[in-house]
Amino acid sequence: MPVCRRGLRLQGAKSGTSGMEGSITVNGMERNLSSFRKLSCYIMQDNQLHGNLTVEEAMAVATALKLPSATNRADKEEVIQEILETLGLSEHHKTMTSNLSGGQKKRLSIALELVNNPPIMFFDEPTSGLDSSSCFQCISLLKTLARGGRTIICTIHQPSARLFEMFDHLYTLADGQCVYQGSTGRLVEWLGSLSLQCPSYHNPASFIIEVSCGEYGDNTGKLVRAIDNGKNDIR
Repeated sequence: MPVCRRGLRLQGAKSGTSGMEGSITVNGMERNLSSFRKLSCYIMQDNQLHGNLTVEEAMAVATALKLPSATNRADKEEVIQEILETLGLSEHHKTMTSNLSGGQKKRLSIALELVNNPPIMFFDEPTSGLDSSSCFQCISLLKTLARGGRTIICTIHQPSARLFEMFDHLYTLADGQCVYQGSTGRLVEWLGSLSLQCPSYHNPASFIIEVSCGEYGDNTGKLVRAIDNGKNDIR
């Protein structure tokens, strides 16, 4: 998977394929797993939070574990305050994590990973379990992080049209192969060039998933060939 471009990237539709092999490169170089772990973080679908800690205490644990041991207490507190302000959690710093809303828990999960400021962030279903308003706030936050120079990579199934258009880059899988890679804004145009017309007022994200699932006939092979299994990039 390429992770060399800054921005907000979406990966979807089908996953879970086994029996595949290949190499992972970063900026054209074979990935060094040890170095990559220091450059990246992974936020899981389910929030892995300690319900018996306050937001402030959870952040204190994260800074103790992730920042260099030589970092003094004042600097750690400054990092915590800056992150909580950025993510809109300052007024909840004394709140038990078990009492946070779903959207606030997701923001705290992100805050804990921002402590060491990773340039690459992976999210598994970041909008799972959130209402439409919280989903928009979550993706807006990720968009802000991307504009700050990070690469944000998300796996999201069937995002709303409003969320879909917020992503810069789309990578879609079907049966373990790439059926589209490129700009979200070029998706409908590209599918139309292959005689797959997205109905008016239809969510493009839903349409590419429907096409990939065979609802408009067996088009997977045609899409894979047209995109050269992800080697082409529709910009």
